[in-house]
Amino acid sequence: MLATDLAAVAGSRGFEVTALPHARLDVADAAAVRAALEELRPDAIVQAAGVNVDACEADPVTARRVHAWGGACVARECERVGATFVAVSTCGLFGDEVRFYSEYDRPVLKTEYARSKRAGEEAALALCRRAFVVRPGWLFGGLPTHARNFVVRRWEEARRQPVVRSAADKFGSPTSTRDAAVRVLDLLETEAYGVYHVTNAGGGSRYEYVRCIIEAFGLPTPVEPVDSSRYPRPAPVPDCEMLQNLNTCFLGLPSLPPWQEAIHRYVNELRGDPAFA
Repeated sequence: MLATDLAAVAGSRGFEVTALPHARLDVADAAAVRAALEELRPDAIVQAAGVNVDACEADPVTARRVHAWGGACVARECERVGATFVAVSTCGLFGDEVRFYSEYDRPVLKTEYARSKRAGEEAALALCRRAFVVRPGWLFGGLPTHARNFVVRRWEEARRQPVVRSAADKFGSPTSTRDAAVRVLDLLETEAYGVYHVTNAGGGSRYEYVRCIIEAFGLPTPVEPVDSSRYPRPAPVPDCEMLQNLNTCFLGLPSLPPWQEAIHRYVNELRGDPAFA
């Protein structure tokens, strides 16, 4: 989802974009990565490849292959060809205390996903001098037909069910893929390499997030707050993934719009999309 908007925003700013899905390039195949970068000689690479949280918990080896080793492969080749590297990481690197976490807070790595993503961050920063590590929030957006489109899935649920239930004890910063893509391109126009939190302004519970989505669609379906224990999952995800975007502030970049505003904007865009029905 993020990759789609990255390509669109980069194209709108005059960049020539080459998208390489997994079918065309396995980031953990060092020889293939070298050949691709040797052929393309890009100015910048944004690596958004990833394995989902629960799949990482079930298969830590694959998690490390893609996130850690794959990140190292791409970082190494970016350094070799003189390209800037943007490693897309995660907001799930911290603990259970409900507060906003900045780039200067110590990671608390509760899941295999977090451990492998953090290893990828370290590889990016160690192996490429022109590296950005970007930690987005709870991403939403992209094509309505995407199987993992969170907003569309909640719309479908609200139309199908008499009540929608969502966890009131899990917290994060919902973030538009379009806004995150804009901020990544903003960073690429600088040489201020390092770690950046990239989220829409504010934060809230999963329940507040879902309620905002349902309200944005104008649906009457009630949203009921419940405890996350109602929905057990393999990965012990942190209770709080709310991020504070200190480094973009220090760089002088304006805050991204509040997440509620971004959801309403995206829902309005969906209404005008022929693929959404």
